[in-house]
Amino acid sequence: MDKRAVIHIIVVLIVSSCLYIITESFLMSLGILMILLLIDQLLIQYDSKRRREWEERQRKEREEEIENNNL
Repeated sequence: MDKRAVIHIIVVLIVSSCLYIITESFLMSLGILMILLLIDQLLIQYDSKRRREWEERQRKEREEEIENNNL
């Protein structure tokens, strides 16, 4: 596992523990945690899509620059 995954797991454990302490209900904490994990995954997908698009634009710009320099 990489460092990001370990940090992510630690944060999830801290948040879930705090939720249980605050709500004093396992099912309520579980429901809130599931919603938070869903939002987290959606943000990860959005970020990776945005990063791929940015890398693609950068690659195309480099190719055009090389092509223009060769002319």
